[in-house]
Amino acid sequence: MRLTRLVLEDFKKVRIVELSLSGLNVLVGGNNAGKSSVLQGIHFSVAAAVASRIAGKDTYPQESLMYCPARNFEGLRHGANYSNQKSFSYLRVTASAADGTGDIAHTIRVYRGRNEGNVGCIRFSIPPGQIALNAAISSSTDLFSIYVPGLAGIPQAEQYRTESVIRRGVASGDANMYLRNVILQIQRKNLLPALIQRMRKLFQKFHIEISFDPKRDIYIDVNVSVTGPTGRLCPLELVGTGVLQALQIFSYVTLFEPKLLLLDEPDSHLHPDNQVLLASALQFIASETSTQVIISTHSRHLVDALYEDSNFIWLKDGKVSQQGVALDILPMLLELGALDSYDKLMSGNVETVILTEDRKMEFVKVLTAASGVDIKSAMFFSYKTSTNLEAAIMLAEFIGQIAPTTTIVVHRDRDFMTDAEVEQVRTRIEATGAGCYITTGSDVESYFVQPEHIAELTGIKVDEIRDWIELLAKDIHNDLSLTFGRKRSEVKYLLYKKNPNDFPDTAALLGKEIPLPAVHRKGKDMLKAIRGSMHERFGKTVKLENPTAHLKSSKLKEVVMGKAALKTAT
Repeated sequence: MRLTRLVLEDFKKVRIVELSLSGLNVLVGGNNAGKSSVLQGIHFSVAAAVASRIAGKDTYPQESLMYCPARNFEGLRHGANYSNQKSFSYLRVTASAADGTGDIAHTIRVYRGRNEGNVGCIRFSIPPGQIALNAAISSSTDLFSIYVPGLAGIPQAEQYRTESVIRRGVASGDANMYLRNVILQIQRKNLLPALIQRMRKLFQKFHIEISFDPKRDIYIDVNVSVTGPTGRLCPLELVGTGVLQALQIFSYVTLFEPKLLLLDEPDSHLHPDNQVLLASALQFIASETSTQVIISTHSRHLVDALYEDSNFIWLKDGKVSQQGVALDILPMLLELGALDSYDKLMSGNVETVILTEDRKMEFVKVLTAASGVDIKSAMFFSYKTSTNLEAAIMLAEFIGQIAPTTTIVVHRDRDFMTDAEVEQVRTRIEATGAGCYITTGSDVESYFVQPEHIAELTGIKVDEIRDWIELLAKDIHNDLSLTFGRKRSEVKYLLYKKNPNDFPDTAALLGKEIPLPAVHRKGKDMLKAIRGSMHERFGKTVKLENPTAHLKSSKLKEVVMGKAALKTAT
């Protein structure tokens, strides 16, 4: 039996999510996107089904739940509290039938019982009478799901517990508190060779020794070596986090063989090398066991390690925004380092984020500083190209979720857009809650080729600089015209896919003036020409990136300050 789909409705942050399941599934998204709610909702619903089966009826006291992420379950429902037979939550589990006859589904509906403090749980299957999936989900002996909220910490010592106590403890979300007991049970059930074999997939010389005499000992001793039986043994509580995490995961899977292993941000505070080891452990489980994994993370390193082998689910506002093996947003976030910047953004010390289309951000940073924006408390990310506007929009939404007090401004070069086209782009960007800065000239570099700016840097009269620039524009007229046409083609691709006949005539917009007016010259082209001939013309070369008062963009400052004021007001 292989799980193919999960639907969770009305639990904590989740309104409704539909997950298509593979062996390894990765939940990503901003803070409060609903990642933990999905994992907790699945495990809570399973716990409700188990308690209902044990009780032999639809209602029972909350204390019967092996897992509940709140002292009072009634507040766990999305939007409004659970009520009797009216306000409820659903978990629908779909699996492929073992006999290959098609899909089977089982639904768990949780509500509030009529009596105070009672949980209500109704379970039904499709097709009716199908009991295999029902029995698997509601079994109290064979755990259907194990939920682990972080993996690193274990107690320094652990007393012996009976198998039923261990099972209940693991089911309750406290799996880490019972790791030594789990390993002892693995030994007693003759499963230790399987555990060692799995660990040696990652640590070739892994060795483990368990010591416990029920007639003499109170505590269970577990010692581990990664250098073989003759190597130095280390007490379990002192084992490195990479080894410990792999051992925890493999131990739970080896003893309980759950259908679902639910891991909530196991990468927290882990060194990148250990995150790669964690990824290898998860990949092994997904490919070599019957356990399917759902993990939540915001780690660049873990996402990068799992990217091509896993089903990624991008969550936003408790809903699935995108889902699939290769989400377009993830490589961009990895390349930008946006996931690495998560903690810094969350700290609240970043006042402004500038998202720019420019790959080289020196010009943008100089212009921003010259415009009166404090760049010491700002972060800059490049979304690479102007045609990648959708990526910029998704990145703005992502940062807005994880850093709601940060001012976000998306920079887009004008690139010879008409006023109507500029407003269309501005509307799309501002719909994310971000500010939109579109350059007055063709691009950011156009500010740095202003005659006044160059005159101040060189000490040469502005009229002489202006005449020289006009001659350069005339010399490279054909190149400037080609760039104009290419950029207009990009605008057509970006904005006129559905209505190509509405695209304005490029030749009419360009005109026949030679040299082209400054607004029709690409700043990058002019910058190249100016740098190439400055020394020959004036006998000196200056760095055009150096700031002057002429670089100030009042529009950029207005957008940043306006968004900041709006953030403060709200």
